[in-house]
Amino acid sequence: MMMTHIFSFEWLHIRKSGAFWGTAIVLPLLIGFSLYLGSERTAQQEETITQLRIAETSFYEEMRSQLEAIESGDAEVNAWFQNPANPLVLGQFGEAGRHIFLEPKPLAPLAAGQLDILPYYGRVTLTNLQPLRDNALENPFMQVSGSFDFAFVLVWIVPLFIIVMGYNVISSERERGTYSLLQSQPVSIRSILVQKMIFRFLLILGIIILSLLVWSALFSIELFNIHGLQLIGVISLYAAFWFTLCALFNLFQTSSAVNAVGLTGLWVIFLLIIPSIISLIVTSLHPVPSRALWITEQRTIQQAVEADGAELFDLWVVDHPEEFVEGDTPQFYNTWMRRFVWAQTIAEREREAERQFEEPRERQAQLASRLRVLSPPMTLQAWLERKAGTDTARLRSLENEMRAFQQEWQEFFLPRFQRLEFFTSDELTEIPSPDL
Repeated sequence: MMMTHIFSFEWLHIRKSGAFWGTAIVLPLLIGFSLYLGSERTAQQEETITQLRIAETSFYEEMRSQLEAIESGDAEVNAWFQNPANPLVLGQFGEAGRHIFLEPKPLAPLAAGQLDILPYYGRVTLTNLQPLRDNALENPFMQVSGSFDFAFVLVWIVPLFIIVMGYNVISSERERGTYSLLQSQPVSIRSILVQKMIFRFLLILGIIILSLLVWSALFSIELFNIHGLQLIGVISLYAAFWFTLCALFNLFQTSSAVNAVGLTGLWVIFLLIIPSIISLIVTSLHPVPSRALWITEQRTIQQAVEADGAELFDLWVVDHPEEFVEGDTPQFYNTWMRRFVWAQTIAEREREAERQFEEPRERQAQLASRLRVLSPPMTLQAWLERKAGTDTARLRSLENEMRAFQQEWQEFFLPRFQRLEFFTSDELTEIPSPDL
């Protein structure tokens, strides 16, 4: 009964507050704008994936049509690089190859994560692994929006609204001279504070969740599932954390100004200082060699292979006589066999050298993950990025997926090329695809 009375009094009081109406108007607009940007970003990714898949399908359908025309005698081949039966043409040149994609997850619109840094798709050919990114310089929308997303609103901005709504719950009573009236009530000040905080917590949480559900429905973001329930639970815990801090400051019997400064200071500590300290710790304990050093190492490997290219190829022929046709062969065959051997050698040496860069980076990620619990905002940001599929670990997995598919791609084409066996039109339906 007392809680109902306090809730009613709080509503009568708070609805006259400019801070409440500012929160009730601005916060839903920020959430809506962030979800709009997120849905546009995800739609662009899906459109890019669809267009690339259509282009791949069209290319190989065209190759098959040309080969059928050649087989029926309705067309002729003028040059080896125009022959659609040639494994080299089908697996390496022009639009040949396949794209590997990291499909957007259901919660992808909520967090941009590392998408502005790391690619979400790449192209695989016989010799190349080419990670690709959408070009923000050609898209003014991307330049304007940047990485503003729901994760930013929730992690960075929502705590400020909570501080505005909760920093002076008891201190304002003391400053207005009504604190003695509260003390005369048959319940403790702490009980009144807790109930006031619960009411404001429910009010802010209701604004956030209602705005999230309404805007998500408008922008076709799927939240009416287990993922949505998990998100609501996490939002509730995060809001409760900041309201708890507000309650603790109100218990200290300090002024509203001191409460506001102290809570803002905690906001700075949790969102700026602690992440900076964690970054300093992990980079100091597990330093990663510079990017310039890795580029220099790559160039050194390539130069060494180019210098010893003839010898490397001769050794490969001795070790793999069954994979090389000697005698009267086309010029392109010898040229590209050498290139394949050199590319394979470079890839093996680069993977070996890459370990000195990858191992420290993995140790950094593991240590940062353990230290992240010191900052609830960092923990929430990491959780949102994992749920959205835009975290560093997932985006870095793209290269591993590309390498795995390239091995399958090479196993399909290279044996045919090494034996100078060309394809028939019926065999083009067997070309590997990562979607199968």
